[in-house]
Amino acid sequence: MKSKKSVFKEFLGYFIVAIIAAVFSITLRIFVIEPYIVPTPSMAPTLLIGDKVIVNKLEYKVKTVKRGDIIAVYSPIEKKNLTKRVIGLENEEIKLTGDGSVYINGELLDEPYLPEDAAFAYEEKTYKTGDNQYFLMGDNRNNSSDSRVFGPVDLSKIFGKVIFIYGPISRISNPYR
Repeated sequence: MKSKKSVFKEFLGYFIVAIIAAVFSITLRIFVIEPYIVPTPSMAPTLLIGDKVIVNKLEYKVKTVKRGDIIAVYSPIEKKNLTKRVIGLENEEIKLTGDGSVYINGELLDEPYLPEDAAFAYEEKTYKTGDNQYFLMGDNRNNSSDSRVFGPVDLSKIFGKVIFIYGPISRISNPYR
């Protein structure tokens, strides 16, 4: 039979491990990754309403934003966080045409992530991004409030890169597949 002292030491050991695990997970959640639930259909079929994703909050602190990245961003219109795809990088000219084409600095943008049968029609318009500004669009272009509505977005409004879909179980995947 264990003495009270050895039971207390064992309990104290488990308690210290639990505290360390809690501090580690809270730190990870606050500074590194954030679970997020997709609130709108603007990124369908890549991301669906209710998809649970992991957002890497450190990505753009150490790396640059890349065209095609799926990001979590604060929407000034909807006053909530949304997921969008990066179309235009800083200091670029983005031209949308009536036939649904997107041109970056005069060159047609290849968008392999969009469904082959997707049909979009845009208002003929040209946008310009400045320093630390990005032009964002949803993959579901006909049902997306994005930079066509609220303009280019400052890097400070982007809080991370979507790196993984973890739910529902049938949707577990890499969103860049």
